[in-house]
Amino acid sequence: MIGIIQKIGRGAEKLVEYLLFASLGGMVFLVFVNAVLRYIFNEGFAPSEELARYLFVWAVFLGAITAYKDNKHIAVNLITARLKGLPKKIIELAGYMLVLVAAGVMFKGGLEFTQQSISSLGPATGIPFSFITFSYVLATVFIGAMTLGRIVNVIRKGGV
Repeated sequence: MIGIIQKIGRGAEKLVEYLLFASLGGMVFLVFVNAVLRYIFNEGFAPSEELARYLFVWAVFLGAITAYKDNKHIAVNLITARLKGLPKKIIELAGYMLVLVAAGVMFKGGLEFTQQSISSLGPATGIPFSFITFSYVLATVFIGAMTLGRIVNVIRKGGV
């Protein structure tokens, strides 16, 4: 069972990395093409700016997932770095529980906002604004799932 979950997790990690690469690459491509069009033809492609903004938001949240996965996010470890054994385990579990609560609140709010923004369309592209807000919901799901995995690791092995 754990092997299957680990395979799904690795597949999801790869998917997030590919989506992050695609969003960054797409954003660079759109901005570059629009700059060339403006320079050569004195006329840009209006939807490219909006699409680049959408891709930027996706890149931010996909990057947040990747940073959390790799423990590269901002963390304050003044207390946990000095503790060992059971006290360290308790503090780590408390921190992860707070992350789960925050992810739950963010998920609920993000889902409500995504549902509300379905009818709001981008002015240049006509893409629903919920396309952007869903990146927020997706990030909370991934971060919540990774946090659950870290809680299991702390309980089973004594650390991440």
